[in-house]
Amino acid sequence: MDRFALNWNKQSPKFKQTLQQKLISRGVEPTFKNCRAYWNGKIRPYKDTRTGQVRHLHIRDIIINKRRFKNGPSRPMANQNRRKKRRFNR
Repeated sequence: MDRFALNWNKQSPKFKQTLQQKLISRGVEPTFKNCRAYWNGKIRPYKDTRTGQVRHLHIRDIIINKRRFKNGPSRPMANQNRRKKRRFNR
C-alpha cells in the first residue's frame, strides 16, 4: 500500500472534502480510488478530438482513447464478406 492509503483515515475531514470537491469540479466521481489517482497525479485533462471538450481522465484511459481514434472512426464490417460481382464470358 502507498502512503496515501495508509494516511487516508488519519487525515482531517477538511482535507478529504477539499480533495473530493476538486474531483467534483472536474467531473470525476469522488471515490477513494479516484482521490488517490488525482493525488498521485494520474488524472489529467484530455481534450477530446471529436467534440473539443476538455475531460479529466486517468492516464490509462487517455492512452486507450488515443489508440482508438488514431486511425479515425472504424468502418462497418457489413460489406467485407460480400461476393464480388464479376463478369465471365460464357
